[in-house]
Amino acid sequence: MLKKMSFCLGLAWALVFLAGVRFLLVPVEGINAQAIELRVNDSEGGKNPPPDLLGNIAEDPLSVGAEWGWQRRQGFRRSTPAGQKTIPKTEAEKKILAVLDDIYQSQGRGGMIVPEQDGKMLRILAEAVDAKRVVELGTSVGCSGLWFCMALKNTDGELVTFEIDERVAKIARLNFKRAEVADLATVVIGDAHEKVTELNDPIDVLFIDADKEGYLDYFEKLNSLVRPGGLILAHNVGMGDRGMRGFTEAITTSADFETAFFQLGAGLSITLKKKAQKEQPQEELKYIREPDVIYVPTPQEVVDKMLELAQVKKSDLVYDLGCGDGRIVVTAAKKYGCRAVGYDINPVRVREARENVRKNNVGHLVTIEQKDIFTLDLSQANVITLYLLPTLNVKLIPQLEKLKPGSRIVSHDFNMEGVKPDKVVQIPEEGYAEHTIYLWTTPLKKIKDTKTTLIAAERK
Repeated sequence: MLKKMSFCLGLAWALVFLAGVRFLLVPVEGINAQAIELRVNDSEGGKNPPPDLLGNIAEDPLSVGAEWGWQRRQGFRRSTPAGQKTIPKTEAEKKILAVLDDIYQSQGRGGMIVPEQDGKMLRILAEAVDAKRVVELGTSVGCSGLWFCMALKNTDGELVTFEIDERVAKIARLNFKRAEVADLATVVIGDAHEKVTELNDPIDVLFIDADKEGYLDYFEKLNSLVRPGGLILAHNVGMGDRGMRGFTEAITTSADFETAFFQLGAGLSITLKKKAQKEQPQEELKYIREPDVIYVPTPQEVVDKMLELAQVKKSDLVYDLGCGDGRIVVTAAKKYGCRAVGYDINPVRVREARENVRKNNVGHLVTIEQKDIFTLDLSQANVITLYLLPTLNVKLIPQLEKLKPGSRIVSHDFNMEGVKPDKVVQIPEEGYAEHTIYLWTTPLKKIKDTKTTLIAAERK
């Protein structure tokens, strides 16, 4: 009898232990379901999670981070071979790892460096996507940068990293020099929120590990530069909200991105910028009719002012009627991250514009079409840009009147007779009298005395 009871008790304890090793598939609203592996660690006093844990996760995407923090405090952790070390394959890796060992032992700086497991993940991801250009926000002493450099040594890439603290940046530069990767790493000192606006080249991997409340701003300013198929990585996402709610929502609620959460170290979100569906062969461009105007490129300064005057936002859809080489729609996509469509009847211009889109890596946001602009349905656009003659602007009025209320129309140099502009701005240029930009918002304000109204508008 005692043997039978002992056997039953042993079986019961075995079942309890096995129940501790499980995968929880958590469907989170706004976040793709993630497989979270939990393991009971008796030596750390592990115990079962609270019964309402799953409900909390489902109600709030950010509870994924809070839930992981609870796991770590209670002794739950991912299964991983303890003490796993990187084995250097080359002398270059050996030198980098030696500097990393020194950083982990003597330059921890209050935990402001990535844990070793997170660093390994950064290296693996960068090398997996064959990164040629990595941009890092938050250099610290160069720990994460060195992990990236291990990958960049093999991909012939470069690292651009931003640090606001000049003293710390000097330490990072010294560490890069000691590891003999100073030729791969450019350290930019200053407020990254301002400095990143100077970036123009495509990014293969964007790593955000700076002020947590600034994650969303960094994402909004740089995600358009990340190439399709590239990665956006963010550190410490498993440590509660800390002002990152907007960022977390941005990377988990857009069809343009796929996000997973790696929670072995301090928490890392891994976001893939999805590639567009494979483009169908472009339709054969053909002669439709003679263009209504000759092609004269709009100066870039004027392009920037037109979009600024129209108050373009990321959520807007911009139509450029008579797009020429596509500079307006390309600028809108790169600067504001919005979708844009350029229309032109001239096949030569259409080819130029498509090539401009390709060179600037904005094909996921910008489309160029060969169309007669007077046959278009403009009702879906939020912003219309024009560089046509006054008579052609007037001819477009019936189509423009179908725009949604609050839509903006901006025209370079030419007004729209019979419609009162909301604002008129002049931009002087050397060797050119001046450029004039007209802004209208819908519903259009019809007038009779055009000349008097325009003069009044110009005085504002």
